[in-house]
Amino acid sequence: MQQRGLFFFIGTEAELIKLFPVMQELGDRKVPYRIIASGQNDLKKSAVLRALNGGKVDLELSDEKSIRKTAAGLLGWYAATWRKARAQLVRTFGAETLHGSVMVVHGDTVSTMMGAYLGRKLGMQVAHVEAGLRSHNWFNPFPEEIDRVLTSRKATLHFAPGQEAVANLHGVKGRVVDTVYNTIIDSLAYSRRMPCENPAVQAQCDGPAYFVFVMHRQENLANKKLVEAMVQRIVDQTKTMRCVMILHKPTEVTLTQMGLLEALRANPRIVLLPRVEYFDFMKLLQGAEFVITDGGSNQEELAYMGKPCLIMRDRTERTDGLGENARLYGGDLQAVDDFVKAYARYRRDPVTPAQSPAARIAQELQACVEE
Repeated sequence: MQQRGLFFFIGTEAELIKLFPVMQELGDRKVPYRIIASGQNDLKKSAVLRALNGGKVDLELSDEKSIRKTAAGLLGWYAATWRKARAQLVRTFGAETLHGSVMVVHGDTVSTMMGAYLGRKLGMQVAHVEAGLRSHNWFNPFPEEIDRVLTSRKATLHFAPGQEAVANLHGVKGRVVDTVYNTIIDSLAYSRRMPCENPAVQAQCDGPAYFVFVMHRQENLANKKLVEAMVQRIVDQTKTMRCVMILHKPTEVTLTQMGLLEALRANPRIVLLPRVEYFDFMKLLQGAEFVITDGGSNQEELAYMGKPCLIMRDRTERTDGLGENARLYGGDLQAVDDFVKAYARYRRDPVTPAQSPAARIAQELQACVEE
């Protein structure tokens, strides 16, 4: 029996978080795989990768420190990495090993698209995890929608989380597998078994009631009126409940430029935390009364938790939780006010899957490399 190679092409920690349980399943099945890091994020710093294999990647194509944190900087990084990536892969693994093997990509980042196109250039099969999500608007969210569509055109095996995602893949080449749930539900289950490592997070979880606020997407931060309006609403809400605000680097830069950061730091009812490692962040979300976020993965995680959630987006490609635990902001600040006043109405029971999506994906990938 011929054994094909199995390669995970990962760019961001968000991709790693959702692929982590698939790789765990493969490890349990004694199916070998290799990890290729595009360098979009420094995966070796991730607690998730340390939990998986001690923080090892088999090939790193670039260094995150070289990427300027702008759209132009990301585009320049993509072009430079793409030019040398094919030769690096062939030099490291060998053209014969790569040809016919399986390249696994995830989601909707520029690294997703890079991995899919590299895989096909090298004669590999391309498996796309979290395939079929669509906003049906090429420029919202940008560039994620473009990344998803173009990746689907290169994939030969599509793992779609649910019937709507499956329907969106009508007419694509290759095989579509309905995983029913997103693999984040497996990651979330694992996080519950992990002890909290960050004392600042544990202090919030053990303290009085709080809500979590996360706003880091460029389309939101570029809207200064929105930033001012949301900061004012957060400050107003802290009169009755503490706020834990996650300061992603772009958020910190924007708040500093707008002269808002120092006042937030001085507010004793607001706790500002830098970006928190995934396992600890899940504990922070689980302990919150409600969450206001513009993160797509947060929408999925909170839907599975049954936690009240306001999504700070005009549109979303995900249906998880909508009309149940989650409400879409949709560009209307009144929606923010209404949600905060009645967040308790959005509480739901947590979701327990009948089958692990990661186990289903691992089973299919194992069949691909052993056939």
